[in-house]
Amino acid sequence: MVVIQATWNEDGSATVLGRVTGGTNATGSATGVAGEGKWLKQADLSTITYAVYDLSSTTPLTPVVSGSLTIASVINDTPQTANTYWTKDSVGYNFVHDVPATAFPTGGHLYRIEYKFTSPGSIVGWGFYEGVAQ
Repeated sequence: MVVIQATWNEDGSATVLGRVTGGTNATGSATGVAGEGKWLKQADLSTITYAVYDLSSTTPLTPVVSGSLTIASVINDTPQTANTYWTKDSVGYNFVHDVPATAFPTGGHLYRIEYKFTSPGSIVGWGFYEGVAQ
């Protein structure tokens, strides 16, 4: 499991970006990054859900916030590269989610966001982002 490290703002919203890729179930072109496969497109997914956990709380397995995402709102069929938010590389991203400020209510706490991507054929992929709210 790869966990992408982040820093969250206490009582602040966050924009999460990423590359959502797959193997034979993906219909996009290859990302060009070794081991990543091909870009997933909107039609390659049936559901996307997320949950934010406060790992520092007394109930770390209970989500602070969770829900289903509208695929067309968070997955871009064309990778985005011209964006001031993405500075990792020139390959770009195809996933963007604005996480509400209610997800990070307590400064100094460690929060994890777990994304579950499910294809129409029930293939499941995960994305994990984790960091301390400041």
